[in-house]
Amino acid sequence: MMEVTPEMIVTVGGMSASIITSFAMVKSKLQQVENELKEALTRLNQLDARLDRNDTATDLVGQRLSVISGMMDPHNRERLHRELERMKAEVAHLRRDVDAHRREYLSAHNGRHPPIDGFDKHD
Repeated sequence: MMEVTPEMIVTVGGMSASIITSFAMVKSKLQQVENELKEALTRLNQLDARLDRNDTATDLVGQRLSVISGMMDPHNRERLHRELERMKAEVAHLRRDVDAHRREYLSAHNGRHPPIDGFDKHD
């Protein structure tokens, strides 16, 4: 067997110190990498949330644009214009009918009422 000499003890001690120092450095570096990874994940989650908000806003703008383009469609505008003109013509026709009936009513009624027996206006 080998004898334990002071040089051997110093060598084993130096190797042990080197291993312990290396372990401490690796542990410190690992903690730093873990912290950087946590920060990167936090930033990634924030970016993901922003992207979701932007997607929602983009979809909303797309829906609004679709509605507006449907409203401004030339065929739709022409149909609505024809309906409006038809309604205007019907209103004018109804106005003429009402005016004619009103003239007929006013010409038939002289505005006076014959007295009614047993009825006094001031009662």
